[in-house]
Amino acid sequence: MVKSIFWKVWGLPILIGILSAIGLVSALTGDGFFDLLSWLTLGIPVILAVWYLMKPKKNQTIARAR
Repeated sequence: MVKSIFWKVWGLPILIGILSAIGLVSALTGDGFFDLLSWLTLGIPVILAVWYLMKPKKNQTIARAR
């Protein structure tokens, strides 16, 4: 059985979008617990972006056409 690559490619972006939507809605609708929820759900995409930018890059060689 062949596994679909849809979730492998789009799984994390969909999750980040859902977390961002939850964070924005909770920031606009309430106080107290909702503030904490919005900080957490909006902070996760920022942490992921910083982690991705800070991780070491693989050494890729570019083949030149001669």
